[in-house]
Amino acid sequence: MEKAYIDEKNGQAICYWNAPDRKMVEDLFAKAKVAPESIREVVEYSK
Repeated sequence: MEKAYIDEKNGQAICYWNAPDRKMVEDLFAKAKVAPESIREVVEYSK
């Protein structure tokens, strides 16, 4: 995990993972026996 954010309005933690593809993140969660609420691709913009 690279970063984590809190959506205070909706009471949800959002974790940012940097991986070459979605399957890598899915496999990591499966190995840890944790079901993610959702996995979404995002684009990060920085100054």
